Amino acid sequence: MDVRQVMAAVLTFSMFVMLGNMIKRDHFDGDVLLNVPVASNVNDEQDYNKMSRHSLYQLNSGVPKKDGPLRLCWNNSSMPKGREESKGVVTFSLTDGPEYHIAQVANVVLIAKHLGATLVLPEIIGSKGEKRDFEEIYDAEKFMTSMSGIVRVERRKRPTTLTEKLVSIKVPYNAKRDYIARNIEPLFKATQKVRVITYFPSATMKDGKVDNDMNPYSCWATFKALRLKPELQEILDSITKRLRSHDSHQEFVAIDYKGEMLGTTTCRSNANKGMKNCYNLFEIAQFLQRIGSPRDATIYLTHSKTDHSLSPIKDIYPKTFTKDDIMEKAEKAKFSKLEQEIIDFHLCTVSDVFVPAKSGLFYSNVIGHRIAASRTDVLVPAQITSALAQDHISSYISKRSHPAYACFCH
Repeated sequence: MDVRQVMAAVLTFSMFVMLGNMIKRDHFDGDVLLNVPVASNVNDEQDYNKMSRHSLYQLNSGVPKKDGPLRLCWNNSSMPKGREESKGVVTFSLTDGPEYHIAQVANVVLIAKHLGATLVLPEIIGSKGEKRDFEEIYDAEKFMTSMSGIVRVERRKRPTTLTEKLVSIKVPYNAKRDYIARNIEPLFKATQKVRVITYFPSATMKDGKVDNDMNPYSCWATFKALRLKPELQEILDSITKRLRSHDSHQEFVAIDYKGEMLGTTTCRSNANKGMKNCYNLFEIAQFLQRIGSPRDATIYLTHSKTDHSLSPIKDIYPKTFTKDDIMEKAEKAKFSKLEQEIIDFHLCTVSDVFVPAKSGLFYSNVIGHRIAASRTDVLVPAQITSALAQDHISSYISKRSHPAYACFCH
């Protein structure tokens, strides 16, 4: 491994330390809420018409933008290869939403790589315990191709014998080499079959040294392994096109606001630290007004359906849509909760501007994939006096502090 790869790997270790911290925080890191009055003239029609659309859509955050996706520091031909012969298997399941799937895959690829084990394509378990085959959501062929030369991957056998006498072990996200050696490898050597259940610790593990030759695999798995099956991707592309068609500029803002999870009473501010853990629709609408978002802006909300609770924003921005508005009847009948969560993740990733209402794993993974695609317009609705959109760019981008930056070389 040359000096560039070693340095990049060190950065990648830092990336996952930061991600561990990011997951546990309940506020927007570095994005400060100051409780100051909102300008009273934002509701005036004359002043509103004077506002430039460019203040929202043509941002200048000081972060260099590129024409297209960034380049990962590694590829599967430049990384050290996996062991030629595998003597056991590692299984796991994908649970919760797509943002968790990304982290679960990255963690298990690291473990299988260290153990020299064969990785079995996971099943998907929904929030109500329903099981789905990997191929029902993701492209199995592309997943296996992406892992070529890194770890061996095999399809799940039916009827399966892999679940018989499997040792299930809970493993923290971004488990490091010494942790795997102490806690997983002895069980694996004894049984040759382990089932990994990834959990996200409240604090980052600080023991162990930097694994210069392992963390590139987490980057690779995070950004290259999971691709939606072509049929599902086509539907998402169609929904995206449908949403863009409502705007004369073919642009839209995606806001991750799930009222059923947030409500209006759970958004707490910390007066001592000047921070806020989430924002309600009234605050978001005020924020969009202040930075000059035009009344005819097209907005997508991750809220499950259109109802009276959305009036704080729909009264100001009538072209505000939810899945309930943009999905065709056949799609609604066909799509389960998981597919609908994938719609949210996809639209927040490809939108022209992304506005998170709450920090967390969804927020951090959306930003990571936006960075990879050079879509760095992510605005946090802090109530500061500036009406310039670039002053509200997420600090993970403006300060280049998001862990995804460690995965990409210029």
